[in-house]
Amino acid sequence: MTGDRFREMLRLESVKFLTTASINKLLTEYQSAEECRDLTDETLQIFGLSGNAVVNLRNSIFDDSEYFNQMELLNKFQDFGLVTVFDEGYPANLKNIYDPPLYLFYEGILSNKDDISVAVVGSRSVTKSGRYTIDRLSRELARVGYVIVSGLAMGADTVAHTGALVSGKRTVAVLGSGIDCPVNVESRPVRKAIVEKGGAVFSPFLIGTKPTTYTFPARNRVISGISLGVVIGEAKKDSGSLITANFALEQGREVFAIPNEIYRTKFEGGNNLIKTGQAKLVMSVDDITDEMPERVRNLTSDSVRAVQEKRITFSDETEEAVYSALIDNSKNIDELSDELGIDTGMIMSRLFMLEMNKLVIREQNNVFSIAGK
Repeated sequence: MTGDRFREMLRLESVKFLTTASINKLLTEYQSAEECRDLTDETLQIFGLSGNAVVNLRNSIFDDSEYFNQMELLNKFQDFGLVTVFDEGYPANLKNIYDPPLYLFYEGILSNKDDISVAVVGSRSVTKSGRYTIDRLSRELARVGYVIVSGLAMGADTVAHTGALVSGKRTVAVLGSGIDCPVNVESRPVRKAIVEKGGAVFSPFLIGTKPTTYTFPARNRVISGISLGVVIGEAKKDSGSLITANFALEQGREVFAIPNEIYRTKFEGGNNLIKTGQAKLVMSVDDITDEMPERVRNLTSDSVRAVQEKRITFSDETEEAVYSALIDNSKNIDELSDELGIDTGMIMSRLFMLEMNKLVIREQNNVFSIAGK
């Protein structure tokens, strides 16, 4: 059934000036492209077709070569699946936006858990403090019960996915390319872990589609569409994360932003969302949950309280700096001292406290890492 609907979608997609929204409406009522082609001009106009689209549809000779190519590739890459907007496994939140993608290719597991999800996005060149904040917030959101959605780009996206994975929770990635295209080196192990731990990787593009400047806005629109809300970590004023925020606003989603230093242009985009009232300032998980529908608040309220009780507290800024420095990679005392510019004696005392509080663990050769990571 999915394959049959997909074939008709590709046939209609080949018609110039015929929009995705019109294709969706037509195939909701009619079973085939040929049946749609035989409709009267007046009926086609009711479905949103322009005059040019009607003429092109009338003159179309449907070619199924792309359909057979995609089916062959799906057979070749047996880890990949296909779900259309008419199928039960299609993400419910995404289905309810205006003009949803007609189909998604995916790797991993489809789940109705994605109904309660939050997107966390930000800069590819995220700062150390940004990594710490995004990691911690993503972990807490995941523990509360939200599925973390992001774009699997290096930087903030990868940190957000990793935060959910470390918490043992589901995370979903959306690609700006075909499902078969490799992601950047930093994100490859994360993609593998997403699939192995029960998450999913989605693509709204045909297999074989290469990433371009045009594919990423479409990716961002899916990220916001799957989610109930979008959290902006760090963003310049021209950041792709702001495209995601704009899509979220258009889709009636909640938008949140983490506040950052006010005199650095690197953070201007996110800070301006807060300034203009387009985004709610986020300082904790409950700032996000408070804006969610009642059904979501009811489901997550107990978990929010549990996370609040377990929220990490530090004795001073040095202890927090040592913890933050270990988020990306395990390090020994000398490496921490060189990176932070703090003498080894003070580093050792803070590590001792972090170890006592079960926030870090000591590995072989006095190498330290974040507990549970």
